[in-house]
Amino acid sequence: MRTGPLLAVVGGPTGAGKSTLVNSLVRSPVSATGILRPTTRKPVLACHPRSVAATHVAGLQPIAAPALPAHVAIVDSPDLNAVDQKNRAATDAAFERADLWIFVTTASRYADAEAWRHLRAAQQRRVDLAVVLNRLPTEAADEILPHLTQLLGEPVPLFVVAESALDRQGMLSDRVVTPIWEFLDKTASAKLAESR
Repeated sequence: MRTGPLLAVVGGPTGAGKSTLVNSLVRSPVSATGILRPTTRKPVLACHPRSVAATHVAGLQPIAAPALPAHVAIVDSPDLNAVDQKNRAATDAAFERADLWIFVTTASRYADAEAWRHLRAAQQRRVDLAVVLNRLPTEAADEILPHLTQLLGEPVPLFVVAESALDRQGMLSDRVVTPIWEFLDKTASAKLAESR
């Protein structure tokens, strides 16, 4: 029986926009963003205040995010290609606990070998997967989307975020994140129903 919320780990290569996506999903700046690489140096765990006691990931202190439903927790993980060995260890530990991996990538990084090593490991563990192709230039969609789908090799929820302006808080618009948000909520609700 499930005792805590669904743990969705957001991962991908450096500069893909993982922290911006996490902040946008929880509607709060819980994770630092910026041009310094890597920006996220250790995993950031966000969950609903009512779920803090039931959300356990070794070494992480949950951050209360009231906009999240109680049955979803999100981890913004360090870059999969982090140079710092501590970052890599923390990232690997977060992925080991994941119920769902949201792989965030961009048009220029979607075929990076290191990210795909983790993606293939998640597929072998039968972890639920979703892919966010972030900041996709409109003119590149017809070429990249079929190739990315071919690389995935199996049906995986794919969310495309076109190049777009961020709001004053550095977040994506509700219109952009709502499909991802609804997918998270639906996946968590299904997992909860399975465990009963």
